[in-house]
Amino acid sequence: FDTEVTDLRPVEDGWEIRTSKGTYKTRYVVNAAGVYADKFHNMVSNKKIHITPRRGDYCLLDKTAGNHVSHTVFALPGKYGKGVLVTPTVHGNLLVGPTAIDIENKEGTNTTREGLNEVITKAEMNVKNIPMRQVITSFAGLRAHEDGHEFLIGELEDAKGFIDCAGIESPGLTSSPAIGEMVADILKEKMDLKEKENFIATRKGVLNPNTLSKEERIQLIKEKPEYGNIICRCEMITEGEIIDAIRRPLGAKSLDGVKRRTRAGMGRCQAGFCSPRTMEILARECHKSMFEITKSGGNSQIVKGINKDSL
Repeated sequence: FDTEVTDLRPVEDGWEIRTSKGTYKTRYVVNAAGVYADKFHNMVSNKKIHITPRRGDYCLLDKTAGNHVSHTVFALPGKYGKGVLVTPTVHGNLLVGPTAIDIENKEGTNTTREGLNEVITKAEMNVKNIPMRQVITSFAGLRAHEDGHEFLIGELEDAKGFIDCAGIESPGLTSSPAIGEMVADILKEKMDLKEKENFIATRKGVLNPNTLSKEERIQLIKEKPEYGNIICRCEMITEGEIIDAIRRPLGAKSLDGVKRRTRAGMGRCQAGFCSPRTMEILARECHKSMFEITKSGGNSQIVKGINKDSL
């Protein structure tokens, strides 16, 4: 939501949250701030915790390399986790990584030459002849490593109404559905919540035209011509899919938001061709100018000026 929390303080019947976009009051706070979870925990509790960002570098290979292995190949686990793996992805690519490098910068998602060299060297100890010339992108993410190497989930004893979800490192992604249910149960009990009779527990994903029959797809394009307009040629993503991703509740507001929901920009050219078209759709649907469209929110604007302005 492009909203930074600047302060937390207990008030009568709950909490006051000060943000970059105003002050809010709530009965409960769920601290799921990743590598920043220690910052907010330590604002309200005398029992301090410390989280170290642990960077993991990855290489993603083109779909032409996707069949190099048929199953995920793990190294022996070590002090810093399961090590560098080689795995086919559900979309047909080959993924290699990650490293496990402790850093201080909580925004340090940049890759390094040393990190990527480590990925390649360690991967080739278990899988030979990986076609690294087929790498289409590299990236890094941060795991929230808590000093005690534990998931910290639950209401704080000295800060009632403040619920931690801190230190959720590997296998945090796998655990996240269960963690979500656990925290929901905590709130359900404390707030005496009752499930609505008409509650819809499932959410439809963005329509993938490739799942339709030829006849169904033709009919869809007749009814909604935007599904016949290919925007991302690498992944064959249509304008209709991008519009769906933008218009739905909590829809995409950035290029990365569209990419994560539709895979537009995930192919071999890594958005080299489709970025301008996707930006035009975002600008139109979000009623913004091209100068306001970002890669990933915040100050990550892509267009800074027009070439002729400098002439």
